[in-house]
Amino acid sequence: MIMDIKQLMYFISIVEHHSFSDAAKSLFITQPTLSQTIKKLEQEFNTHLFVYDSSKKQLTASGQLLYEEGKALVQQFEQLTEKMQQLQINSKQSIRVGLPTLFAMEFMPLFSNFMFSHPNIEITMVQGGSYELQQKLAKNEIDLGILSFPNYETSITLEPFSNPKLGYDISVVVSKSHSLAKQSFVTFEELATQSFSTLTTQYILGQFLHSQAKKFNVHPHILYTDDNWEVVLASVKTLNTVCLMATQYQHYYTDEELIWIPLKDKHSFFPIGLATKTTSKTSPIVTELIQLLRQL
Repeated sequence: MIMDIKQLMYFISIVEHHSFSDAAKSLFITQPTLSQTIKKLEQEFNTHLFVYDSSKKQLTASGQLLYEEGKALVQQFEQLTEKMQQLQINSKQSIRVGLPTLFAMEFMPLFSNFMFSHPNIEITMVQGGSYELQQKLAKNEIDLGILSFPNYETSITLEPFSNPKLGYDISVVVSKSHSLAKQSFVTFEELATQSFSTLTTQYILGQFLHSQAKKFNVHPHILYTDDNWEVVLASVKTLNTVCLMATQYQHYYTDEELIWIPLKDKHSFFPIGLATKTTSKTSPIVTELIQLLRQL
């Protein structure tokens, strides 16, 4: 004899609703399906659960026993289910990974697969600029990072990935009407007299603008600064400025009014690396994720 908890719950619902049709509605199933379930239950116990007269149906002695004992079983099952779910919640481990928005989109499939194979693990992606996230890692506010070079924090290690192509190129983004729009490439010297929209200096690209300006002994005319790369790009069209942006963002931001021009500079490619605390011990699961990332 095999009776499952669903059959028992269906039977209890009929008793408490005093009606097959009302019980079926409350269970969101059809009345014939419910009737078949009860018929199968009676066959399994080899007894009748209801007795019918002209006015109403009543429980048989077997039905009354099944209702009383079954209701207690269902309550125990619901309590057990709740405890199991709470145990799962309490046992979940969280890994905090810091990375800029671009890398969050690029690494999402890898993190999703890792969580799928580790059901008790949650990966929280903390987004921000690489410079800002290096500081967060140094303060133990994140567990690891996928960040741009260079390394500004002495208490963390920023190691390059084995694949040297992991990183991003820099493009100069302008509107179609801009004087630079038809050029096949742009040098930084050509940008010296331009007005800029830029990411803040919490981002490596924001710092790159200032370091290059210092290198060429120019003071950049910055009209707009923001932490949000989409807003920065929108301002390029509105203000007719130029901005330095990771070329890969072009895949996620389609605007036919903007032109992406390669920046011709020996520093126009920024590699990314795996950032970890130099001294702190990591949990086994964080170590496992780090080892997976090192294979990239």
